[in-house]
Amino acid sequence: MSTKALDVLKVGLIRLKEQIKTRKNDILDRLSRKEHVADEDEHWLDNEANLVDEDTVLELLDKASDYERGLQRLNSQQKTLVEKLKELGGGIKKAAGNKRKRPKQPRKTGSYAEKKKAAPVFTKKENATLKQKIEILDWHHGKTAAHWNQIYPNLCLKQPTISAWLKDEPKYRQQYADTLARGQTGNIKRVKQTEHPEVNEMLELWVTKAMSDEIPINGEILRQKWNRFADLQGVPEDERLALSDGWLTALKRRCGLRNFKRHGEAASADIRDIEHERERLRELIRKHGYRLKDIFNMDETGLFWAMPPDRGLMDKPSSGVKGCKKRLTYAFTMNATGSEKLPPFVIGKATRPRAFQRKSGAQLGFYYRSNAKAWMTGVLYQEWLRNWDAQLRRDGRKILLLQDNFSAHIVPDDLTNIRVENFAPNLTPHVQPADAGVIRCFKAHYRARFMNRAIDRYDSNVSPANIYDLNILEAMRMADMAWKEVDTTTIYNCWRKTGILPDSLLNSESSTVPVPTIPVLSLLNKDSGSSDPIVAAEDQVSDALTHLERIGVLQQHNRMDLRELLNLVDEKNLYNEGTEEEIHQAVLARREAEEGQEQNGGNDMDDEETIDIRKKAPRS
Repeated sequence: MSTKALDVLKVGLIRLKEQIKTRKNDILDRLSRKEHVADEDEHWLDNEANLVDEDTVLELLDKASDYERGLQRLNSQQKTLVEKLKELGGGIKKAAGNKRKRPKQPRKTGSYAEKKKAAPVFTKKENATLKQKIEILDWHHGKTAAHWNQIYPNLCLKQPTISAWLKDEPKYRQQYADTLARGQTGNIKRVKQTEHPEVNEMLELWVTKAMSDEIPINGEILRQKWNRFADLQGVPEDERLALSDGWLTALKRRCGLRNFKRHGEAASADIRDIEHERERLRELIRKHGYRLKDIFNMDETGLFWAMPPDRGLMDKPSSGVKGCKKRLTYAFTMNATGSEKLPPFVIGKATRPRAFQRKSGAQLGFYYRSNAKAWMTGVLYQEWLRNWDAQLRRDGRKILLLQDNFSAHIVPDDLTNIRVENFAPNLTPHVQPADAGVIRCFKAHYRARFMNRAIDRYDSNVSPANIYDLNILEAMRMADMAWKEVDTTTIYNCWRKTGILPDSLLNSESSTVPVPTIPVLSLLNKDSGSSDPIVAAEDQVSDALTHLERIGVLQQHNRMDLRELLNLVDEKNLYNEGTEEEIHQAVLARREAEEGQEQNGGNDMDDEETIDIRKKAPRS
């Protein structure tokens, strides 16, 4: 009887698979080609076309010692599936006659009944949500996946599943960040595909640039710009989006756009009352009772990480080496005592540069994100801020974050442990600690390391034209060491220099401020002659420039002075090259590089502006 019943169910399952085969294959083919799939098709694929439950039921009944007992152990949903398969398989005819009923037996009691284990309850296997995937990946990097079978038993996790997730980890993390930026929870199982994502990316980058330039934006301008980028991309008229009010609302939410009324000439006002701003910040700190260690500042800067110190790059008649403007955006965060420096937030162009060797930035120890222009955007900023807020919430700590009114600094509404306060416009050079010397000190340490590395390569008989060559991973590691060399003394003095900290707080917490540290380089170089860490770091740069000039690699008339080298043109400008055509080309180049990423093991998107290699400097 049991064999015949199972055969009927198996026939029913075969017929069910044949019924859904055509539609399922069609949807999967469209997904593999990254084409748009309707919501109802996605829902059908996740539910009716998912036959995992049917396979599980047959497996349980096949393994049961008795068919009827196995059937009794199934839950109501599984029994419904059995009836469905019976109907598709032709049903099971009952034998004629009255079946003798077994008399009810009294319930067993005693030690044997108590020790007997209850039959397991089989539940439906579920697909992991995006949030669950991120949680499991975070936990998996330090442990195994077995523990998650206890927390999420319905996921039925096995190592091959975890390995597959690890392969696509950057994609999942980006999708999760995007869902959080849209105000969603991440409890979704399949990310809906966007029509014409490349056009949307171009528009969002243009919006970021326009906000930085304080260009007024309205709904009609956004629709016109979308169509303009669609023209550049060659999207046919009949395939374009309707650009409805719902689309516009979603775009505004992603980009942090709100309606602001412009008052007179405020947008073009010059320097305001600096002392008034300092007093406002001091009063804010006193009112909320923040301690020095809980007051932070964050600021971004660009870094031309492979730029040689040769002014000849800008002047064709002069001789020099190959110019390079490969650029990363760095965001630095530090507290008022200098005791806490967050890992730098690094933004590049390539999702996974070739130098990463198929690893993610997180696996290499960096907080690294990317977009086509290596710009800080509202989406990236909100992801970073939410991650930090979650960590502070776990630590039970609340902090004050001071920042400039940079257009990408769109503060999310759901922060619980971070209070964000913007500096008044046009005053950041006077009141922002990062601009008071912290970033300058970092760049001095980086340039010194960069040039000393070039000197070492020259001493190793590397051609003068190639001594400055390095890949992005080497540059990031060098920058990481340079950031670590920005010492407590520098940061604390820069905060004091701005005058935004209450004197009462400085006096009362003077004993809690960490003992000033001395950079290692200043100990090695006793000729620096300065106790100021920033000056000492700049002396290291000057010494390296002099050494390069002495060995004949750098010509005297091409040598950049210290001020020019630490403030390279366009390096501080976070949103350069922002025309429609430039954004269009950048997005296309990024997507083409990503398409070849799997074959090449990564991609290197160079925004390299070069001057032809000129007459090489003679070796002396």
